[in-house]
Amino acid sequence: MEIIIPKHAKKRIETYNLTEELVKKTVENPEEIVDGYGRRLIAHKRLNDYILRVVYEQRGKDIIVITAYRAEKKRYWGEKHEILL
Repeated sequence: MEIIIPKHAKKRIETYNLTEELVKKTVENPEEIVDGYGRRLIAHKRLNDYILRVVYEQRGKDIIVITAYRAEKKRYWGEKHEILL
């Protein structure tokens, strides 16, 4: 499995002062996965008072990162969506 981070996602990672390594680790070992729109999934990892959300799609054996960002933990942690872990 390869985790691919396209140009748009790289810009978002930079905007939020994240690292590609942290994004990949979140996808590989999330604390929580919830359903996103369509066939997208969202991997969550807690970071102090925030949560890192990585939106991605599985395409064959590869994972394509759509975007990644920090969000308020109280807004997304333990969402009412189906938790897939």
